[in-house]
Amino acid sequence: MKKFISGIGLWLPAWPVLAQQAAEVPIPSAADASPVAMIVFIVIFVAMIGGFLGYIWMKGRSENKDDK
Repeated sequence: MKKFISGIGLWLPAWPVLAQQAAEVPIPSAADASPVAMIVFIVIFVAMIGGFLGYIWMKGRSENKDDK
């Protein structure tokens, strides 16, 4: 365990050096980026929330029928 902790202590300060050596990737400007990915994410996210709420609602209904 001591070797692991000391290894992390030596590894973390090396991150800035590794970041400087990494190749710089150009970031596309906001005007060039397509909003399709964000729209797809939002649609899938909302659909999953709706599906979860529907599942909870249907499960609650079936438990109420069993109680009667």
